[in-house]
Amino acid sequence: MKGNKKILVAIALLLLISVCFTTYAIYRSTATASGTVTTANWSVKVNGTDVEQTNTVTVDFSDCTFTHGKNGKMAPGDSCTKNITVDATGSEVDVVVEAALGTVSPALPTGFTVTATAPSGAIQYNEDSMTATIPVVLTWTGSTGDSTSKDTTDKGFKATTVTVPVTITVRQDI
Repeated sequence: MKGNKKILVAIALLLLISVCFTTYAIYRSTATASGTVTTANWSVKVNGTDVEQTNTVTVDFSDCTFTHGKNGKMAPGDSCTKNITVDATGSEVDVVVEAALGTVSPALPTGFTVTATAPSGAIQYNEDSMTATIPVVLTWTGSTGDSTSKDTTDKGFKATTVTVPVTITVRQDI
């Protein structure tokens, strides 16, 4: 009988173990999700020209008012500011505007300076207006006390057309 009890106990244990393993379950479920996102719009115009279509914009200084001669013509003692307008209205991100002067051609005489100053900081996104102004300032100093060599250089510069390259970079603020 002892042997039967051992078999009975073994069978009972096997049944108990099988019941224990079959009554526990691991619950598992899966789900799949998808979403959509729309990218922000980018639109930039420089002096009214869409720079996505062309990267060359001409700035006309002929309407500058100079004090020492014919309008649109610069002479020693004159200064003129021409504003370049950057319009990012329509862009849906903050933008940074940078300006860099290229090599002025022909080389400028002594006392002739050109500056282009971009606004500091980013233009914050605004649904209504996102514009910046870059003033390009031409200055040709002159004095009745100039040196003879400067006077000679200034006179040698008469009737010369000067090209002032300004590279304007508009980029998303990261």
